Amino acid sequence: MYRIILSLLLLCTYSVTHAQQKEHRISGMADPGNGKIRLRWAPASYISWEMGNKYGYTIERFTISVNGELVDHPQSTLLTPSPLMPYTLQQMKTAADKDERIGIIAELIYGEGAEKIKPEAGIGAYFENQNQNDWRMAMALLSCDLSVNAAKSAGLFLEDNNVKKGERYAYRIALARQPVNLVVDTAVVLASLDEPMLLSPPRELAIVCADSTATLGWLTTFSRSMYSAYSVERSADGKTFKPVTDLPVLPTGPDKTGFSYYQDSLPDNDNKYIYRVRGITPFGDYGPYSKTVEGTGIPTVSDRPVMDTIIVIDNKKIQLRWLLPGDLSNQLSKIVITRSENAKGPFIPLVTLKSPVYTYTDEKPLGSNYYRIKGITKKGKALYSFPHFAQVIDTIPPAIPTGLAGKIDSTGIVFLQWDANKEKDLQGYRVFRANGLREEFIEVTRVILTSPVFTDTVTLHTLTAKVYYEVISVDKNYNTSNYSPYLMLKRPDTIAPSPPLITKAYRSDSLHGIILEWRNSSSEDIVKYTLYRINPKDSIRKEVISWDTAHSRETYTDTALQLGNTYYYELEVVDDSKNKSKEMSGDVWFEGNKRPAIKTINALLDKEKKFIQLNWQYNQPEVKQFRIFRAKNDDPFILFSTQNGSVQQWIDDEIFLGNVYKYKITAVLKGDVKTEMSKVIEVKY
Repeated sequence: MYRIILSLLLLCTYSVTHAQQKEHRISGMADPGNGKIRLRWAPASYISWEMGNKYGYTIERFTISVNGELVDHPQSTLLTPSPLMPYTLQQMKTAADKDERIGIIAELIYGEGAEKIKPEAGIGAYFENQNQNDWRMAMALLSCDLSVNAAKSAGLFLEDNNVKKGERYAYRIALARQPVNLVVDTAVVLASLDEPMLLSPPRELAIVCADSTATLGWLTTFSRSMYSAYSVERSADGKTFKPVTDLPVLPTGPDKTGFSYYQDSLPDNDNKYIYRVRGITPFGDYGPYSKTVEGTGIPTVSDRPVMDTIIVIDNKKIQLRWLLPGDLSNQLSKIVITRSENAKGPFIPLVTLKSPVYTYTDEKPLGSNYYRIKGITKKGKALYSFPHFAQVIDTIPPAIPTGLAGKIDSTGIVFLQWDANKEKDLQGYRVFRANGLREEFIEVTRVILTSPVFTDTVTLHTLTAKVYYEVISVDKNYNTSNYSPYLMLKRPDTIAPSPPLITKAYRSDSLHGIILEWRNSSSEDIVKYTLYRINPKDSIRKEVISWDTAHSRETYTDTALQLGNTYYYELEVVDDSKNKSKEMSGDVWFEGNKRPAIKTINALLDKEKKFIQLNWQYNQPEVKQFRIFRAKNDDPFILFSTQNGSVQQWIDDEIFLGNVYKYKITAVLKGDVKTEMSKVIEVKY
C-alpha cells in the first residue's frame, strides 16, 4: 500500500551496523538540551526488532548524581506506564499524510513481509530470507534515523521533560517482555542537561573534480555514532547554497583511512562550484557546516594515478604504493609525491621520481599526512590522484594549558584567557567549571575552542562566594591533556553582611557617659565598623568612632554628651565589596544625679526702697523653677521663695536694718532633676 514511497529508498545503498550485527541487544543514545532529554534506541538484530514490535519497550530513569554528588541507592522511575509500542496501522495511515517516512515504517512493519524459511528448505534460501529480513529492518531504522516522527511511530523515541539541571540520569531501555529461550540485552544511556550533545562539523572535506562530476570526501570515522545522514549543499556564487538532493545523502562507508565519499553531477565544466556538508542526527537535528571546498569540472582524462596501499611501518615511516592504469606507465615522464597536513592543501612536493615507479617510503612523516600523486605526462600535463590520508598514531597528549586567568564583572559575566599551546596538531580547548573543590567539574564549552579565550555567565544570587575553572587542551587525534591548575574567581558580592547585635546600651553615672556593648558581625569579609550617635531632637547622625577589623572592639563608652538628652546609636558594618548592614540601639536618657550649680548671681541693695534684688543667669534647658533659700544673720537657711523657670530675678522686700541676709539658689529641671546649690551671697543692711 506504501510501495511508491518505499521505492524511493531502493535507490539508496544503506550499509548500517543495525542490520549487520547479529547480537540480540538494544542500542540507545540521548540528546539533552532545552530543558528536556530526548532518547532514541534501535534493536541490533532482526529478532530483537520483531520482539520490540510485538511486546513494546519500557524505559526507566535513575537519578545517579545531584550537583556532582553520587546518589546512594538510586531509585527507578518508570517513564512508560504501559509499554511503548509502534503505532497501529490506522494511526500510521493518518500520520503518513504529514511525514512520508511513516508510510515506509507502516509498509515494513505491517506490509507483506518476506516469507519465513526454515533451514530445511536449503541453506541458500534460508540465508536469502535472513538477508531480506535484515534489509527490511535496516530500511525501517534508516527512516527512523531521518525523522523523529517516524521514530515515534515505530516506538523508538521518547522525550523526558521532567529533568533538572545539576542532575545526571541513567536510562534503562528494555523489551517490555523477554522472549522464551532468548535474552535481548537492554540499553543503558547516561545523560545530563549540563552536558548537552556537542555536534562537530564534518572534518577534512576534500573535492576532486572530473568530467561533469565532483567527488566529495570527508572523515566519518569519528562521527558515525553522531550522524545518520548528511546534507550536501552546492553554490555557484559562494553565498546561496542549495541541497544537491531532496533526500538526505548517505555517503559510502568509510574506507581504511576513515573517509566516506559522495559524487555529485556538475551542471557544467565551465564554472567553479562551492560545496559544504553538515550532518543529520538520529533526532533529526542538523550539525554545524563543514568548511567549504571548491572545484571546476575538467574534461575526461583517460587514466590517472591511483593510490593503492598505504602501510605504516613501526609507527615511524609510511610506505605508499600506487597503480598506473592503462598506458600511464608509458605516458608519464615523472611522478611527484606531494604531501599536506590537510585535504585542502597546499600539497608540498616531497620527491620527484622518474616514471615508471610504483612505491615510495616517507621517512619523516607528519602526525597527519595527506598524500597525492602528481603524474606529469611527456607533454607536460599534470594528472592527480585523489588525496589519501595516513597518520602515525599519536598517543602523546598536548601540554597542559598554562597562565589561566580571568575576572567576573558586576553582571556575572566571566572572562577567561590563558596562554596558547604551541603544538602543531592542536585542535583546541575545553573549559570546566565547579562551585567548590569538592564538586565535580562540569564542562561549560559546547564546542572545542580554537582560541585561548572563553566567556561564561554565572549567577550572583548565591551564597557560594567563589567559582572555579579548569582547562584542558585537545589535539586533532582527540588526545587530551591533564587539567590545568584550577583558577579561583570571587563572585562580585551583592549580598549585605550579617549585621552586628547591640546587646546593651545604658547610662553610667560613675563614668558620666553611655556604655554600649555588642556582638560583631559573623561575616568573614567585614573591613570596617562605624558607630553613629543620633539625638531624636534633630535626628542628626554624628559619627562617634570607626575602626577596621584589625582592631577587635565590642564595647564603647560615649562621654561627649549633654545631660538631659535622649540618645540612640547606629552601628554600621561594611564588607570588602562595600555592602553595608546596620544595627540600632534603643533610646537612652542621659541624666546625672545633680546638674551644675548656678554660678552667676548678683545682689543689689536699694536702701531707699528697702529691698534687695537678686539677678542670676542659668542657661540649662527645660528649667521648671528656681528655689531661693535665705538665712538672716546666723539663722539656718530656709526655702524662702520659689520662682518660675522663665524668671531669673527676684526682689526681697522683707528686710530690716541691722541684719545680714544670706542667699543661695538651686534650679529644678525636667524630671525633677536638681542642680547643685549655688554659693552663698551676703548682703548687709
